[in-house]
Amino acid sequence: MQAYTKLKENRQGLRDIIPLPKPFTLVVEPSSLCNFKCTMCFQSTSSSRYFADNRRNMPFELYENIIRQIKDWDGGKFKVMKLSLYGEPFLNPRFCDMLALASNSYIAERIETTSNVSLLTPYMSRRLITGKLDYLRVSVYSPDQDKHERITGSNIKVGVIHENLRVLQAIKREMDSKTPFVAVKMLDAYSDENERFREMYSDVADEVYIDKPHNWVGSEEKSFTRSLYGGDNPNFHTDMQSQDNGQYACGQSFYILSVRSNGDIAPCCVDYAGGTNVGNINDTSLKEIWQGEPMRHFWTTQLSNNKHQNPSCRNCEIYRSSYYSRDNVDGVSIERLL
Repeated sequence: MQAYTKLKENRQGLRDIIPLPKPFTLVVEPSSLCNFKCTMCFQSTSSSRYFADNRRNMPFELYENIIRQIKDWDGGKFKVMKLSLYGEPFLNPRFCDMLALASNSYIAERIETTSNVSLLTPYMSRRLITGKLDYLRVSVYSPDQDKHERITGSNIKVGVIHENLRVLQAIKREMDSKTPFVAVKMLDAYSDENERFREMYSDVADEVYIDKPHNWVGSEEKSFTRSLYGGDNPNFHTDMQSQDNGQYACGQSFYILSVRSNGDIAPCCVDYAGGTNVGNINDTSLKEIWQGEPMRHFWTTQLSNNKHQNPSCRNCEIYRSSYYSRDNVDGVSIERLL
């Protein structure tokens, strides 16, 4: 299996091929609930009424509707199906059924999810393998118990996370499976904590890597990065400045569709506040939304440098991160959208 961090190196650039007849990536949210309340995450805020009012597990019937619509959408497989978005996916008791249905429907070249794995059991590990999950990204917040509790608002032991991964790897060996590929990540601590994290998880991961912080869609309640790093971390500020690509258009909407646990559809995977919603799966099909006027209008605001018209986009910083935004679509003609 290819390392998770290497997958982006082989991606197809958007600049010369948009608009796509079909998105490369479909994101489906099994659950917007989470058993962690991380200080740098909107799960710890109360300012977004949209998010607060729509925290739930996705009903399996809604998920089946999504799969039916995907199978009816011509144009081949998605490159990626992500079974995770704003919550802990394993909180949905039917997550493994969701995985199996997606896998057996042959709708994506690879299927992945992101989890804190605090809820991962041996039974679930076996079902991740038989359900053919390709990549399991694991979010770790610190190798140190005190800091882990302070960040996550949880008293779950870091040893439990390590043990759950040890068991998963043992079951993979028992079942002679190379999947799911386990990629364990932690936000950059800008200290020797990074190395302690690598050492702690090197024996239970297929890949261990350091991720970069971002501010999601901005919140009036607090700065997510300041909540994690404080206001005077020079290494953090230098790093963020070095990643600033200076672009004005966000390429994400040109290759992603996200279906939230309540059926709302967005061309974005960081907008927990719901400002970019372009429809609902219960009212309009994925294909119709991708090809419809609301999506074309959203793309136009990006290419014309008018994204400030959208309440979520105007408060977002991720599009300027060279780490997260690999495409430069600045200057692409709006005429191509017609």
